[in-house]
Amino acid sequence: MAKDGKRQLDHAVDDLEHEVPGKAKRFIEWARSDRARWVRIPLALTLIAVGIVAPYLPVVGVEDIPFGLLLLSYDVPFLRKPMAAFIEWLIGLWRRLRGKRPHRRS
Repeated sequence: MAKDGKRQLDHAVDDLEHEVPGKAKRFIEWARSDRARWVRIPLALTLIAVGIVAPYLPVVGVEDIPFGLLLLSYDVPFLRKPMAAFIEWLIGLWRRLRGKRPHRRS
């Protein structure tokens, strides 16, 4: 069951990588790696805390909570399926707004 959530999250983030520019894509690839775990967990907790404590700030705020949860989902199995579904929903919304056809996996 945990492997199913990991697989769903990996597919969702693979789709996300197709939609973002080069530097963001490189950051996502690095953040998904095992060597980034010691940075990923504190960064995720910091983003979530900032989003809760200061939701009204323009640069950091409530929009940091989903980013923190996404980073944390690589290390917390019960977050994987909901975050995968959220990412797929966002990508579908982005593609509909841009009038782009869905990316097909082989």
